[in-house]
Amino acid sequence: MVCALTNTFLAFVNTGMANHASHIGYKQLRDVQIAKCLTLHREGETQETIAKELGCNQSTVCRILSTYDYETFTGRVNQHGRPRKTSEADDRHLAVIAKRNYDRPLADITNLSTLSISVTTATRRLKEVDLVSRYKRKKPFISKAHKEARLEWARTYQNWTPEDWSKVIFSDECLIRVGVDTRRQRVIRPPGAALDERYLQPTFKSGRVTIMIWGCFCYGHLGPLVTLEQGGIDADKYEEILNDGLFSLVDDLLALPDDPNMIRVANEDTLLFMHDNAPCHKTESVKRLLTDNHIPVMKWPPQSPDLNPIENLWPELKHNFYLMFRALKLHPQRSQDAVAKYMELLQEAWQEIGMDFISTLVKSMPQRCKDVIAAKGGHTKR
Repeated sequence: MVCALTNTFLAFVNTGMANHASHIGYKQLRDVQIAKCLTLHREGETQETIAKELGCNQSTVCRILSTYDYETFTGRVNQHGRPRKTSEADDRHLAVIAKRNYDRPLADITNLSTLSISVTTATRRLKEVDLVSRYKRKKPFISKAHKEARLEWARTYQNWTPEDWSKVIFSDECLIRVGVDTRRQRVIRPPGAALDERYLQPTFKSGRVTIMIWGCFCYGHLGPLVTLEQGGIDADKYEEILNDGLFSLVDDLLALPDDPNMIRVANEDTLLFMHDNAPCHKTESVKRLLTDNHIPVMKWPPQSPDLNPIENLWPELKHNFYLMFRALKLHPQRSQDAVAKYMELLQEAWQEIGMDFISTLVKSMPQRCKDVIAAKGGHTKR
């Protein structure tokens, strides 16, 4: 018995998908045969009659009718591969357990769920709802008082323009580890070549060699880089840094510009110095030194490295220094001559930092204020 197909299935067949085949039952049926089966069933034919018409087993017809929808021709049950080990309720339960125990290993979360699944299966289910195991980001601890201070500071300067921020001299200290690249470097390599020398990032087993540095910059100007050997910075040493680094930049900023288009600070009243709340910065002797030299200091909120654009400059400097170190095939050493060479390389790497990069960092300050306000004084992504 031949029955005309409905318009719905004629449209489907004409889409060019007639090569799709069903693996239901013991015989493969083409799309047109499946459409005919559904149409005959809709017109009231029995499964036995339909099976004879299609030349297949009645069990095949039964499976087609329970799998395919007449109106949309979409399968009701996905039978590809092995059956899913968890139900929708199981998946929701697993997600709840993972959110409650976000700091536990995936093996513990799987056990706590009491589901009979492996850690691999649990990982896949959680990934389906965007719950993925990741390393914690390291950020300074921010208390409630810190948040309030950060929020107050951001609101104070939220309307400052990049031109306003161009008068600020940003500064900070940083510890450089010789022979260490803080960036993760990707390479394109063929399979089995992971241990080839050119695809490796060398590390050194010798004693750790570190150099403390201090730097500053403002819009369009890169200040001096002061390099110090191992050891902390006390108030006396910080006064030396200000004399050697900050005051020389201030002299340059207060000088009359050679180019009328160059941004320069016109006088002391338009200058503002930024340093954080390190103990050596807040001593009376340091405050007196800055006051005597007519350098006003910006009040800085605690625990706020994300607000200081120079923090985004340090990774660039470290990477440039590492590339120079590696190109010379040097090995970390603590001798005076070696440390002097490292300091020389650091000065070269510092001078390679482009003015466009510095200008971009300064121009980011309005957005940094907005980010802190949006986070209600909490951490930002910077």
